[in-house]
Amino acid sequence: MELKKLGEFGLIDRIARLASRKHPSIIQGIGDDAAVLRLTEKESLLITTDLLTEGIHFETSSTTPYLLGKKSVAANLSDIAAMGGTPLYYVVSLSIPPRTPYEFIQKLYQGMRAQAQQYGAALVGGDTTASAAPITISIALMGTARTGTVLYRHGARRGDAVYATGFLGDAALGLLMIQKGKALSGRNRLIRRHLDPVPRVEEGKAISRLRLASSMIDISDGLVADLRHILEQSHAGATLRLSRLPLSAPYKKLCKTFSDDFYVPALCGGEDYELLFTVPPRKRHAVETWARTLTIPITHIGEITGNSGKLKILDDRDREVAISKRGFTHF
Repeated sequence: MELKKLGEFGLIDRIARLASRKHPSIIQGIGDDAAVLRLTEKESLLITTDLLTEGIHFETSSTTPYLLGKKSVAANLSDIAAMGGTPLYYVVSLSIPPRTPYEFIQKLYQGMRAQAQQYGAALVGGDTTASAAPITISIALMGTARTGTVLYRHGARRGDAVYATGFLGDAALGLLMIQKGKALSGRNRLIRRHLDPVPRVEEGKAISRLRLASSMIDISDGLVADLRHILEQSHAGATLRLSRLPLSAPYKKLCKTFSDDFYVPALCGGEDYELLFTVPPRKRHAVETWARTLTIPITHIGEITGNSGKLKILDDRDREVAISKRGFTHF
């Protein structure tokens, strides 16, 4: 079967079956934002990896090597944040054409270092190889978390509220602006959100430490796609309300200029790197109290239902809205 027919997540399922042998230290293997390995009775090691390929994830004509370095680390930091962990170390594998100027690589790693140091992570190794065509950046990031407070994609239960950090759809709309050749200034908020995302590491640690959530994931493939991961692993359904989606002022102003559907970038666009989490009813007051201490919004956007795998999206008149797109997938 061709990968195009199997799909990205079908491929991941097949690989998981091939890697099904258990080791006593494995708490969580393939299937979440990071692997979770037992270090001690109370502490776990988190490991995640992410791959960025020129022409698929980025174009050198629309970013700078410094911002590319920052974003490549941010994608990994976001995975650790989704587990409620603390980043520690990372390694970088770089495949790059021999004629690339050294200055490009220097600025790329400077961007990585700036992003990682902001959250306490250090570069400890990696590998380099020549490439005949595109640049490929592969990063593996390690972190730690208290075993009892690690958050997973499974765990959502009927009656839980669905929350999201920050604003949704800005990065996807920024990408549309780049693709249409409009306002190619890094100073534009929407474009900046695509080129230089902010991983919610501190928010993820707080959600874990305060035991606010029953499940969590980062929004990298799009709100709908990532919520479906929670629903599939939690054997639950959900209802989302369009009127509650947190949309920024620039998004509201410019979306109709660059998107045929006002809500599609927020629902299906990827690379927001916000956190999507579910909260039991008894914890909602604590979430609202915590949210008032932050500089970013924490928004209640829906509810978990008992309809396993069923996701309903409702407009402001409680009418169900059909969404044909599911978010970003490879193959």
